[in-house]
Amino acid sequence: MEEFHYYNMFETKGFEYILTIVFFALLIPFWMILNKKRRISHQLQKAAGVLNAKRLALPQGVYHSPGHTWMHLLKSGKARVGLSGLLVKITGNVQIIPLKAAGDMTQKGEIIAVLKQNDKTINIVSPLTGKILHYPEIDSENLLTDPYGKGWLMEIEPTAWIVETQAYFLADKVTHWAEKEIVRFKDFLAETMPKHDSSLAAHTLQDGGELREYCLTDLSKEVWADFDVLFVNV
Repeated sequence: MEEFHYYNMFETKGFEYILTIVFFALLIPFWMILNKKRRISHQLQKAAGVLNAKRLALPQGVYHSPGHTWMHLLKSGKARVGLSGLLVKITGNVQIIPLKAAGDMTQKGEIIAVLKQNDKTINIVSPLTGKILHYPEIDSENLLTDPYGKGWLMEIEPTAWIVETQAYFLADKVTHWAEKEIVRFKDFLAETMPKHDSSLAAHTLQDGGELREYCLTDLSKEVWADFDVLFVNV
C-alpha cells in the first residue's frame, strides 16, 4: 500500500494558482461591464449623430449660398429654394415663418423668412432676386428629414439667375464648402460659448471633440443671435 502524503496548499504553488483564478474571475465581469458601457456610449453617439460633411449627403446638382440656402432651376424656369442640410443638422427641429407672400418681389440678401425654435430665431435671406411664386405648406418633419426634397421653402421666378449664382457653390465645391463651414462653426462655438455659458459645451460635442447633430437645440437664444449675425448672415 502506497504511503499517503499530505500537502499544505499554502506551502505550494497552489495558492498562487487560486489567486490567479480569483483575479480573472473578478476581471472578466469588470471587462464585460466596461465594454457594455462602451457599446452603450457608441450606440448613443450613433443615435445622436456626428456632424460631418459625409453624413450630410449634399446633392451635387444644386447651388448653395454662403447664407445656407440652396437653389435649383427647374425646367419651367422657376427656381426652388430651401435650407442647406448643414443648417438643418445644426439647428434641429424648427418652424419656418415666411415674411413675404406669393406675388411679392424680393431682392437677393433680403430677409424672406424666420427660422424659429421656441423663443430663438435666425433670419433667412433670399439667395436670388425675383418674384415669389409659391410657398408650400412647410412641414417641420420634412424640413428635418428631407431638406432637399419635400422640405423646400419656396419657388421664385429669378430675374438674374446666371449673375447671382456665379459666386455660389456647385458640384464638388459644395462638399469642400461644407467641410470648411463645419470648421468655421467649431471656431464660432469656441469663441461664442465662453461669452454665454461654457458649461453647455458638452451639449455640442461628442466624445473626441466631434460636433453633435442639432447641437444648437440646447443652446440659448443669445448663442442663436450670435449664430445669426456671425455665422449665417455675415
